[in-house]
Amino acid sequence: MLNNVSKFTFKFQFFSFLFFFLTVSAFKSQDRSVTITFEVKDHNFGSAESSEIKMQSDENQYTVFTNDKGIAVLQAIPGSYKVEIRKNNNLGYSHKITVSKSETFTVYLTEKINSIEEVVITAKEGKGLTSSSVIGQRAMQHLQPSSFTDLLELLPGGRSGDPVLNQVNKIHLRETGNPGSDYNTSSMGTTFLVDGAPLNSGANLQYSYDFLDKSNNGLKRRLNITSGVDMRSISTDQIESVEILRGIPSVVYGNLTSGIVKITNKSGYSKWKARFKADGYSKLFAVSKGFENKEGDLKINTGLDYLDAKSDPRDRLENYKRITANLAVSKDKKYDKGTFRWQSHLSYTGSLDGSKSDPDVDLSELNSYEVNNHMFSLSNLISYTKTEPSFYRSTEIQATFNQRFDKIKQTKFIQLENATAFPLSGTEGEYDGYYPKAQYISDYQVDGKPLDVFVKMVNNFQLDYKRFKNEFNAGFDWQLSKNWGSGQQFDVYRPIDPKATFRPRAYRDVPAYSTAALFLESISTVDLGKNKLIVALGIRGNSMQNLPSNFTMNGKVYADPRANLQWEFPSFQISNKKAQIALTLGYGKQSLFPDLNLLYPELVYKDVQQLNYFHNNPNYRRVNYKTMIYNPQNLEIEPAVNEKFEARMDFSLGLHQLSVTVFKENMDNAFRSMNQYAGYQYKKYDTSGLHHDGMTGPPDVNTLPYQTINENFLYTTQRNGSRIDKEGIEFQYSSNRIPVINTRFTLNGAWFRTKYGNSMPVYRTRDLTINGRPYPYLGLYEGMEPNSVNEVLNTNLMLDTYIPKLDLVFSSSFQFSWYSMRKLSPMNGVPSHYVDQNGNIFPFNPEAAQGTILESLMIAQNNDLYNTTRRPMEMNLNLKVTKSFRNKAIVVSMFASRLFSYYAPYSVNGVTINRKGAQDPYFGMEINFNL
Repeated sequence: MLNNVSKFTFKFQFFSFLFFFLTVSAFKSQDRSVTITFEVKDHNFGSAESSEIKMQSDENQYTVFTNDKGIAVLQAIPGSYKVEIRKNNNLGYSHKITVSKSETFTVYLTEKINSIEEVVITAKEGKGLTSSSVIGQRAMQHLQPSSFTDLLELLPGGRSGDPVLNQVNKIHLRETGNPGSDYNTSSMGTTFLVDGAPLNSGANLQYSYDFLDKSNNGLKRRLNITSGVDMRSISTDQIESVEILRGIPSVVYGNLTSGIVKITNKSGYSKWKARFKADGYSKLFAVSKGFENKEGDLKINTGLDYLDAKSDPRDRLENYKRITANLAVSKDKKYDKGTFRWQSHLSYTGSLDGSKSDPDVDLSELNSYEVNNHMFSLSNLISYTKTEPSFYRSTEIQATFNQRFDKIKQTKFIQLENATAFPLSGTEGEYDGYYPKAQYISDYQVDGKPLDVFVKMVNNFQLDYKRFKNEFNAGFDWQLSKNWGSGQQFDVYRPIDPKATFRPRAYRDVPAYSTAALFLESISTVDLGKNKLIVALGIRGNSMQNLPSNFTMNGKVYADPRANLQWEFPSFQISNKKAQIALTLGYGKQSLFPDLNLLYPELVYKDVQQLNYFHNNPNYRRVNYKTMIYNPQNLEIEPAVNEKFEARMDFSLGLHQLSVTVFKENMDNAFRSMNQYAGYQYKKYDTSGLHHDGMTGPPDVNTLPYQTINENFLYTTQRNGSRIDKEGIEFQYSSNRIPVINTRFTLNGAWFRTKYGNSMPVYRTRDLTINGRPYPYLGLYEGMEPNSVNEVLNTNLMLDTYIPKLDLVFSSSFQFSWYSMRKLSPMNGVPSHYVDQNGNIFPFNPEAAQGTILESLMIAQNNDLYNTTRRPMEMNLNLKVTKSFRNKAIVVSMFASRLFSYYAPYSVNGVTINRKGAQDPYFGMEINFNL
């Protein structure tokens, strides 16, 4: 393994050196340049961070963004330039300057833009090389979220909904439909980054054997395994901004399929802030403070928040609680030739998701469960940026340690319906079982301690020549995932599920795995007359390490090529307003490695009763099992790969912005559970010859006659068998604030079509008995799993008004779901092959099977199931108000969701469905103190 990785590293280093050498040889030495520093000020808020600065002359053009202190530094050729500075895509400064030496310019943005146009309470569409939505702190404050889930309303195609905090909240980007757990790869393949540190865990093994709870209060909907990040656990009170990348990201980011959620926490000085929110489902309290020294090079931010939520306000027995604590430190150190920055972030997130039984229903008053998750995260980011012009520009090193302490605790009162026996053996062979009491109390615990270590380095280089600007990113990342927990812990004499086919397993015995990647990216910018072309080309090599040699992935490197191109046309005038058009195209592959649960599933225990002799005298009873162990591990599993195509058009006219994106994504090897068969042989002892009244002891299996029986057995394994195809159109338009009424119109929406299906054949058996024996044959079916096509068209029209004199923000949102559709494709009920009771596979002939026992393998299909279901228009009106008092010292907000709703009636099989009053309005309010 190490030799393979070494060879790959050597090849990559050689390729990188050759690439840079050829690039350097292709350009002349850089012209003499000087250092220009811009210090941008904002009349209302001091420094104007994240402002875009453009310097343009007849021969040269430069673009740079200000840091969190409103300072930007660039290298420029001496000459005369036109300088334009934009804040939130709004022009705030325009002037001509002459550059002859290194100097500093102090610039103040205009008052009008600061006070009116910069108040953005919706998501802004990014203008970069990949489609993204940027959500600022002002938008989050106006939205009044309880968890990160609420922010997804602001994405194109997103809709508001009541918080559902009694189950895992998974993210679904560019997706519609509810296909089930076999299509979790989309949410699992969305990476969450907090200040560059990943939240995703590949070592989470928290699941329960008790999946048969018929009360619907079981653990299944609270367990987050192989499905990504639970968004309930992410508090929004420490977040400064969020960028959700839906398109093709840079090769700097990997081990993903769907997208990236980049969270930037607050940094720098801020007053004491306290927030209290209450609605019909939850109560939330948060407090935060930011410190900064006089020089501005040391920043400390801290915060604490607590959430107490109930799925039903009337139900005190089921709730969800979350507590989050953060401490962030940032230190800058300037040197003659560069700036050194160290950022450290320590955080704790704890959640308690539990329920107790209702004493009016459960007379035992014993049933209860809890899902406790505690995560400690420590991330450090070290960066060095050169201020003098050179080929080498910067290095960034990220190191993150995430340690979780997870527990599932369950107590359950078990009432056996009849005389039941339990197998006890943990090894293969023939063993006696155990007759439990008819009633018992089972205590069950799952102890998980997943550890994830992440290290990443990115080096940035740059070559400029006249109108050409070439930027290069090269680096690597490495991640280790290991679970140190005790795993499944229960008394085998009192199992939580009498029908369980597993035994206790310690998670610490599961091997760790690691992933490694090398990446190289070139970003070239060239001015072609008044046109501007940006081309980003990159490749990423991914490898999974510490795997046994019999895995297909062992020693293999999986390549992810990605390319993005953006053409910015010359600006022109319409009605004395500047207009600009830009086209962006993208293509790329994104790979996601399987996690520990997919690589090392639990062993399956098949316990077959060979003898079950029940006597009135407990001393004469005997149950005998043959225990067989099957390993469902799939050695041929490989990374899931999502292939993306994207085209986007951005148009701006003054302060009006329009963005339209067309995309298509194909993933035909996503992870899913599939049936695998095995044949087994056992003995069936005959006790008919025993004289029951004259028994003096349990029967002796060595003297009993028996019959040898062969049967088939199905168990589940993990395969690359799911197909998830996405296509759609996303759009967003935002106007300027109309004078006098200070109202901005924002219209966004999306049309999504998502196809779900199984890309591999599946084994199935029939639930039949013949002469008291299970049906002996298995069928191998192509297209037997339900394939579905799902469509939805959503739009959201928001009118937000900002009144500076009153410091009042009022918004109304008209959310339309014009239609939603689901169509199931007909399934093939005729198998291609069948398996006999000896495990032999034969081709299936439908004609020859007629009139024989094999005919039962042909499964009749109900054509009524394949009718298209279509739901017509749904419309909701949501209102939100935010009012500040005492110069923003007190901010009061309230919201009313579904204040008015309309659901168009529709017919199904001749029956009219009227949905009037299907959902009630949802209200809430909060108050913020800035001390």
